[in-house]
Amino acid sequence: MLKCNADVGRQSLADRRSPATAGAATDCRPTSVLLRLVIAGMLAGPLAVAAQDETATDTSLAPRPAQMAPRAVTSLLLDVVKAGDRWVAAGQRGNILLSSDAKQWQQVAVPVDSTLTRLRFLDAQRGWAVGYDGTVLVTTDGGQSWTLSQFDATWAKPYFDIHFLDAEHGLLAGANGALLATADGGKTWNPVTTDALEDQPNLYNLVRLGDGSLLLTGERGFIAHSADRGASWRRLRSPYTGSFFGTVAVGEHGAVIFGLRGNAFHAADIGAAEVMSAETLQALRDAALDPEAATGNDNPVSEVPGWTALKSTEFESLYGGTVAEDGRVLLFGMNGHVMQADLAAGQLRRLPIAPENNMNAGAVAGGDAIVVGTAGVQRFALPQ
Repeated sequence: MLKCNADVGRQSLADRRSPATAGAATDCRPTSVLLRLVIAGMLAGPLAVAAQDETATDTSLAPRPAQMAPRAVTSLLLDVVKAGDRWVAAGQRGNILLSSDAKQWQQVAVPVDSTLTRLRFLDAQRGWAVGYDGTVLVTTDGGQSWTLSQFDATWAKPYFDIHFLDAEHGLLAGANGALLATADGGKTWNPVTTDALEDQPNLYNLVRLGDGSLLLTGERGFIAHSADRGASWRRLRSPYTGSFFGTVAVGEHGAVIFGLRGNAFHAADIGAAEVMSAETLQALRDAALDPEAATGNDNPVSEVPGWTALKSTEFESLYGGTVAEDGRVLLFGMNGHVMQADLAAGQLRRLPIAPENNMNAGAVAGGDAIVVGTAGVQRFALPQ
């Protein structure tokens, strides 16, 4: 996922604790994480002796608490949400921050130091945080305290999103097509079986639309829709072959999806979007193996029934989005790009925002934007 790079260190637990990877550039692709985990396992014998030295690197795969860090508020953060009257932000090294006014933030204790990618709340009190090393955290007091519900450092890969339909039924989405469902409030999770995930794409965003249906987006233009609470999925034909990092629900049946190179698309009614045929899917698979297509000679954007491309002069990748109280659709991305969508005109317009750091997610409080990214939490006035 592009909002992770070598200088921000979103590593798996195995990476952070293995001398074999010390000083190496961080590769955030889940497949690379798995490879390095295997290498670390091969070195387990010699490292067992070094572990006797109290200064040696901890090579265990057991979870350890996040460290309380004075500068956590300015560290890499990946998501921010509002739970009741409280703001909650989360990011690298298991950092979770709370605020009552989105101005003053306080770090809270977290039982794991894996990077956290997403926050979701069912109501003001009950919520979840997910992330690397198969981490799932649960809170029942609005984020003040967290319990480790699931952790799998041997898997080492991340969950990118979680969504609960009610207190008992939820879905969990992550790397390599991982999609799981629970019917007991998250005590147990079972894989969702669907042909839509045959290609095992990374699943970056899972959103409930205005009509209650679900939209799942991910890498390589992956889009899937469920009208039965996630029991079955239809893969939709995509207007873009690059990755989608986020989705914003708009209207009763619509959505805006966005991702690499600032590409964004609007569907007024997901139900009218074209379903991916077997022939189209095979053509995409063939194109992925075509070296000429890989050089960029083919246009990654195409006209697909049901989708409208939002025209823009900007090319910075977009990672997060929100709908303001006044109905404005705002998208947040690299190098301080905050884009406002004009759905009627089919356009994106960049807002004149001063911060130029990467932004991973954002929300709106009154006339201000609350954003998180490589500079931690920031608050600034939105142009009218």
